[in-house]
Amino acid sequence: MASVKGVELTNMDATPVVKVDSESAGGNIKVFHGTFEASSLASGSDISIARIPANSKIHDVIVKCDALGGSVTLKCGTADDDDLFFAVTGTWNVAGQTQSMLGGASTGNPIAAMTGVGHRTTASTDVILTTGGASATGTIHCVVYYTQ
Repeated sequence: MASVKGVELTNMDATPVVKVDSESAGGNIKVFHGTFEASSLASGSDISIARIPANSKIHDVIVKCDALGGSVTLKCGTADDDDLFFAVTGTWNVAGQTQSMLGGASTGNPIAAMTGVGHRTTASTDVILTTGGASATGTIHCVVYYTQ
């Protein structure tokens, strides 16, 4: 059996100490809570729902919605990578469904990859939801947890 350390603890215990970014250790968690009211929003539409400042590390993105429609799907990312936080998730046909990078889906479906966990912004970055499948109607909430 081995006894090992994560990257940040290895850096903190090094001689000389290697500085750890405050976004990883000792930073303050911040929240951006965005809301959008969709009314027959066409499939393929983009919703800019949160703006994260430059030099931030994103720890989780949570989306919770009304019943948006039987065939409606959502994916979440940025202008550079439209499914960075989670790929197409559907269908959003039951009120209260939730999708989280860390927690998975309220329907029990895990997120296949965690590419967006710990994503560091280099410029002010909008979190973008993209609709698919059918027109969406209902309230969409997006909560982004990040450190600076």
